[in-house]
Amino acid sequence: MTTSLSPAPPAPAATRPVRSAGSLMLPLAGGALVAGSLLYVAGLATSPPTESLADADYIASLAADEGQTALSALLLHYGNMALGLAWLAAPALVRGRRGRIPTIVGALLSAIGLVTVTGLVLYDFWTGGIGRELPADTALALFGSVQGSAGVAVVGTVTLLGLLGPLVGYAGLARAGVISWWLLVPAVACLVASAALTFSPLLYAGFALLGAAPAVVVGVRMLQRSRAEATVAG
Repeated sequence: MTTSLSPAPPAPAATRPVRSAGSLMLPLAGGALVAGSLLYVAGLATSPPTESLADADYIASLAADEGQTALSALLLHYGNMALGLAWLAAPALVRGRRGRIPTIVGALLSAIGLVTVTGLVLYDFWTGGIGRELPADTALALFGSVQGSAGVAVVGTVTLLGLLGPLVGYAGLARAGVISWWLLVPAVACLVASAALTFSPLLYAGFALLGAAPAVVVGVRMLQRSRAEATVAG
């Protein structure tokens, strides 16, 4: 009696984890956080100077130089857009439960608030236009009428989420160990200084540059996480 022995099946080849298509958005978000911060700083630095925050002076400042108004508005528009969309990727940096909820909440608030700002900034084109095309009294009355509408009030309130959301997100990321707690200091300090001092393009741009430090660090963390995952996936 003979026995036929079948060859042992070959051992399955080791497979490397395959990265999802969504994971490829992480480096884009990281780059957007850095680029958006710089665009925002540039937008403030190029803002038309105004003698005061009174409506008449504000309209006159935007009407004085159409090119400068357009440049500043576009830089602020796309800077806030890049920041708002990039924040949606921030929760991907959190591993585990610590800091997960505040990071998610902060990311959503940031996205809603900053994307809302992008639309409100385009209001500058209209404001400058009426300042150039209409008599000063008529432009001021029209501006006041639009500013006093309930819809504009709602939009203006929602934009505040763009200030609160990043702070909540930074706290969540710090809690998760992604960034250091000290990075909240420049963000909070610059926000308080901006609220306390009169607007000046270069001064506020300086505040924005210092306050952008945590956003840039988060962006770099996204790039580092993406690179590490790409290395593991081969």
